[in-house]
Amino acid sequence: MFHTNRMIPLAPWVAALGLAPEARIDTEAGPVRAEDLVPGQCILTRDNGAVPLVDLRIGLGAPAERRHFPVLITRGAMGFGLPRADLRIGAQQKVLFQNIRVPLMFGVDAVLVRGKSLAASHEGVHVDNAPVPASFVQLVFATHQIIHAEGLPVESTAPDGMGQAPYPTLRSWELRAAVA
Repeated sequence: MFHTNRMIPLAPWVAALGLAPEARIDTEAGPVRAEDLVPGQCILTRDNGAVPLVDLRIGLGAPAERRHFPVLITRGAMGFGLPRADLRIGAQQKVLFQNIRVPLMFGVDAVLVRGKSLAASHEGVHVDNAPVPASFVQLVFATHQIIHAEGLPVESTAPDGMGQAPYPTLRSWELRAAVA
């Protein structure tokens, strides 16, 4: 894959995926800012140990489009001290969500939830009305991975943009029912 650290205009749904450049990602060498990662660097994953990064993309969200505004997950907002620090993600970026009700309601131990859905259902998570264009770093592996940004499990970007995650994705109303 081609790697570049320049801003790439992406389709609207793609531009709202990813992590803020300053988000710290868990690697074999410890936490590293997303913008400082390089292809070949081994990233710690939830299910597969250390996996080499294949590519990273930097997308620029359109400031006039609310759907491109980042979602701010404040420190500790997801419980158990996670994330370890404030974390900005794209509105479409998916977070791995676990709750005692998830297995009872959905038959799996964890589900994926979009950032914008978390903003609608969790205190301490909100849309960040960015005064400037938001940039998002998208981390790509050979296969789908769950990685940790500020300790919070998040989905990697699919290599083909269409990959299937091993976890179901909840809609906002389903998430609200799970955390009610």
